Amino acid sequence: MSYGTGPVPDGDQAPYGDPNQFGPMSLAPDVAPLPRVRLGEAVKRFFQRYTQFRGYASQSEFWWPFLLLQIVIPSGLYMLIAIICIPSALTPVPDTPAAVYVILGLLFFYEIVLITPVLAVTARRLHDTGKSELFLLFYFIGLGIVPLIMCCMRSRPDLYRPEWG
Repeated sequence: MSYGTGPVPDGDQAPYGDPNQFGPMSLAPDVAPLPRVRLGEAVKRFFQRYTQFRGYASQSEFWWPFLLLQIVIPSGLYMLIAIICIPSALTPVPDTPAAVYVILGLLFFYEIVLITPVLAVTARRLHDTGKSELFLLFYFIGLGIVPLIMCCMRSRPDLYRPEWG
């Protein structure tokens, strides 16, 4: 047997990320994952499905909004606070400018508004990896890294059982 003529290791399985990777899925478009989505479309779907805990979310649907909404925007606001505080910190009697309190209030409000959509997209991502959304409870006991690690796993919607939730 020469190279390239042997059996395919994965059989007739479609390549990773293909919409039919695990065989034909009879999912409605509102619950089906959208693989290889770009930043703009991922954020759009994030807010369109902000209270939808059922269904699936691909890796890109989860990680693009996470990057933008949980890392980039808060980091920018914290840098703005640091820039505002630097001149007052160099004075003999440092005081905190009022703008810092306004920005911190906006950041607090921003994070409160994002709680439900973030939990929803994380639940959908966990479904896509074949896990139950009950793993979200780790967030509430201070172990939020556990669901994030599970969100890094491969898509396996064939393993998810709706009765778990």
